[in-house]
Amino acid sequence: MSTETPRPVAPAPETLPPARACVVLLGGRQFAVDVADAREVVVLDTTTPVPGAPGVVLGVMNLRGNVLPVVEARPLLGLPVRATTDRALVLADGARRAAVLIEAVLGLTTLDGVRAPADPESGALLLGELAADSGGRATLLDGRAVLAALRRAWDPASGGSR
Repeated sequence: MSTETPRPVAPAPETLPPARACVVLLGGRQFAVDVADAREVVVLDTTTPVPGAPGVVLGVMNLRGNVLPVVEARPLLGLPVRATTDRALVLADGARRAAVLIEAVLGLTTLDGVRAPADPESGALLLGELAADSGGRATLLDGRAVLAALRRAWDPASGGSR
């Protein structure tokens, strides 16, 4: 019989699942947004126009009893505005939320292997590029920066105009 005190076995390190991104089609291009910034994809049923709202704000919608701005982000990204769509990706930064129009949801992908943006002058909205599980490359957007840029357009306190 051994007189040694048994050593406690160290628990195996927990393996965290890889960070994921939602891949969407926007202006005919693949974009990805970290799922930490994306809340859900919604089908736009009824959007109520807001008189005097800036061009990026297409209106507001009722999402389970909450009023949510419906916004157009393509001009911020230098993309052409296409035909209307009935889908939107809800982005959130704390209590700030907005439904950003998209053409389609392409799926989820991991945030592995994010490369620097191809265009170093691309601005603060783009975090890089990654290989999308849906095929091809997707541009990784900074969801919070997109929300902040859209908010500046409609919030006079943020330096935008009404």
